[in-house]
Amino acid sequence: MGPTSRQAVLDAALELVAEGGLGAVTISALTARSGVSNGSVYHHFGSRAGLFAVLYGESFAHCVDALAPALGTGDAEQAVRAVVARYLGWVVGNPGRARFLYAAPRSADPAVKLAAFEPVARWFADRMAAGELRAVPLWALDPVVMGPAHECARRYLLHGFDLGAAVRLVADAVWGAVAPVG
Repeated sequence: MGPTSRQAVLDAALELVAEGGLGAVTISALTARSGVSNGSVYHHFGSRAGLFAVLYGESFAHCVDALAPALGTGDAEQAVRAVVARYLGWVVGNPGRARFLYAAPRSADPAVKLAAFEPVARWFADRMAAGELRAVPLWALDPVVMGPAHECARRYLLHGFDLGAAVRLVADAVWGAVAPVG
């Protein structure tokens, strides 16, 4: 299975998730949608769970790559606000991947996820150490920093709410959670 076939299966999985959730992603639906053989899917991904693990890892890295440039935006407050805006922009621009990330079992290798997130975690750790941000345990970065953005993204994906109207409010909430105390 070449790179084109592999990508065809991943694209088919995202389309199927968008149309019918995780349950719609069956091997037979994947082969019908992607045009690859049943054996090719198993050969490359091993199983449906293997496909989900690859897709989760790739989608998570895609998301982090989209928000990471915000970390170079001005001071800590500007960067945190930009991270929120870029994340919500990524959700709007990549609803299939976002839906998958929210729906998928956390089946990706944790080391893959940690490696993708490492530049973001390092930026936050450095700013916390410098007193530019409130100290938050690194394990709590996602729920504390991105919790409000995640909830708005979920509501956008489920109900089509206007995320553009929420970006500033969410950025205010996130900055409030990590602004230095004092």
